Amino acid sequence: MSRAAIARMLESEGSDLSDLKKYSNYRWFVECDGIVVGSVSVKNISHMMNYAEIGYGIGEHHQRQGMATVAVQLLVEMAFYESSLRKLLAYVHEKNVASCRVLQKLGFTQEGLLREHYIINGAAENEFLFGLLKHEWKR
Repeated sequence: MSRAAIARMLESEGSDLSDLKKYSNYRWFVECDGIVVGSVSVKNISHMMNYAEIGYGIGEHHQRQGMATVAVQLLVEMAFYESSLRKLLAYVHEKNVASCRVLQKLGFTQEGLLREHYIINGAAENEFLFGLLKHEWKR
């Protein structure tokens, strides 16, 4: 993405979860040694059902250092304690073992396999659906 496209995207996203209806997406950046190495987000919010999807990504050179686990843990805490959300969802490519492990360590439950749910480079791929209920969350 160009810098201008990134700027436009960020202007349309929020970071204060106290008013979930203000934005459709919320994003925070993960920083290490003064460098942005990834981001976490809350998106696809269902106001009627009080659930949302989370997303996260850490740059390749900073993976396998526990950053994703810590970042997602902080995201879950914000989502459950600063908003009315009662459930968080995450979709993960079935071959992304590291991402599945992040969610499992934090108490997410694998709720299903979505067959040919996502298109990657023109090919239909399977994804796991993970979920975490607010009352299951333990700090």
